[in-house]
Amino acid sequence: MTRFAAIINRAIDAAEDTTGNFQSAVNRFRREEDGSLLIFGLFCFIMMLLLAGTALDLMRFEERRTTLQNTIDRAALAAADLDQTLPPKDVVRDYFIKAGLTPPLDSDITVTQGNIGDYRKVEISVAEVMPTWFMNMAGIDIPSLNTTAASAAEESVGQIEVSLILDVSGSMNSNHRLTNLKPAAKAFVDKMFDSVEPGKLSISIIPYSTQVSLGPDLISYFNVTAEQTTSDCIEFDTADFSTTAMDMGFAPTDRVYQRNGHFDPFYSANPPYLTNCPTDSDRDILPFSDSKTELKTYIDNLSASGNTSIDIGMKWGVALLDPSLQSIVDAKIAKGELPSAFADRPYVYTDQDVLKIVVLMTDGANTTEYRLRDEYDHGVSLLTSNTAYSLTDRDGYSLYNPNTDKYYSFKKKQWRDEPWGDKSGDTGDAVPMTWPEVWAAMSMYYFSDNIIYKAYGSSYMRNQWRPGYYWNPIPNSFINTGTNPDKDDLTLSMCSAAKASDKDIRIYTIAFEAPSSGQSLLKSCASADANYYAALGASGINAAFSGIVNSINKLRLTH
Repeated sequence: MTRFAAIINRAIDAAEDTTGNFQSAVNRFRREEDGSLLIFGLFCFIMMLLLAGTALDLMRFEERRTTLQNTIDRAALAAADLDQTLPPKDVVRDYFIKAGLTPPLDSDITVTQGNIGDYRKVEISVAEVMPTWFMNMAGIDIPSLNTTAASAAEESVGQIEVSLILDVSGSMNSNHRLTNLKPAAKAFVDKMFDSVEPGKLSISIIPYSTQVSLGPDLISYFNVTAEQTTSDCIEFDTADFSTTAMDMGFAPTDRVYQRNGHFDPFYSANPPYLTNCPTDSDRDILPFSDSKTELKTYIDNLSASGNTSIDIGMKWGVALLDPSLQSIVDAKIAKGELPSAFADRPYVYTDQDVLKIVVLMTDGANTTEYRLRDEYDHGVSLLTSNTAYSLTDRDGYSLYNPNTDKYYSFKKKQWRDEPWGDKSGDTGDAVPMTWPEVWAAMSMYYFSDNIIYKAYGSSYMRNQWRPGYYWNPIPNSFINTGTNPDKDDLTLSMCSAAKASDKDIRIYTIAFEAPSSGQSLLKSCASADANYYAALGASGINAAFSGIVNSINKLRLTH
């Protein structure tokens, strides 16, 4: 019994020792700090894994976005290539498939192109969805990342400038030529605009007969003499036909062009019936137009009269393609008369992206061009008028003879010491007339036949003042190709200047029911034999203009 009690006591003592040791161990563990960073490190490690996973999602997304943008850019460029023979949309889809991307839908690809393959624009817009791997695990509620990409590429054959030079001499009224010309020229305009990207085509129309009228607006950009302001034609020197440029009157030359006189060398009329330089607005140059409607309306309003000066028509047609006239285009843009897209037109010749075209049409050959000698285009004339008479009433005029210092009064039908209106008892007052005022009041034939002849009674005196007589002191430059080939030479000189390698203006010519001399001239002027067209009737002139459009379009694709 004693032995058992002793065992129990030892067990109790041991238990007490164990309990005390356990309590001590617990207390020691509670106070122990060793290993606490391990727990924190585990938490940090987990956080780093989640952040790294999120970064990986973002890296995958950026790589995907970059691949998508690079692919869409390359696809757009390849599809827009004019040398590409496959359908543009097929090219785009093929690029996406080879890049491991989902091809865009047809509705995501927009293709705009010219009728003749002269330009193509491809626009692509796609959306890409990429599921995330780690963002959800990190508690970021973004199951996927979305991106959109867009690209556009365009290729075209460049800018085109056209000068349409049309013969509107009197012979165009024969055989319905002008009537047949108009629909053919309008069809040319339609086809050109239909085959060229908007904003890249400008057309100038130059109607020519004896002279070429600039109109009051266009002539205001040039330095010209001011003997009269009724008509707006310019006279050129021989040297002017050897250059494509116009001198805008700036230093160092300060060129001032001679304004062509306003006079009628054709009819006997008071007032003049047909002036050397036309004054109707439908005969003014139409420069740098981008409006199909404006051009076609202008063609519809054309009228025909006068002689034929192919050289002057060609000079202005080429000038309107020359960069020397850029200041005119800039001024018209500033006024809102031309679109800003026309800035830098006419382009410099070194611009390889520009095609300059001349289309020259005639139904005849060069004929007589009239100019006034210097002493008869300004200054006081030999005539006086009378304030009591209209300028159509010959009785109001008096003609001065400088050799006798006498005046012939048509009212009194006699020579006097003073003009009608200066002597006591005369009606009205005498008013000296300038030569421009004389030519504005009567034609040259009227002056020679009804003033000179009636006063002197001499055919010799009359003929000295009649147009067409080589001894006539008034009109100058009888450059008639029938007796003097000057105008043909000037025409060919202008053609050569335009065709020079540093200019490379492409010249097309149409001999519309023209005589052999006109045909020969235009054939020599054209850039190549294939650029010359001989046309007969309505079908012929239509075929000529249509052929020129087709040729220009082929040229654009290889230029």
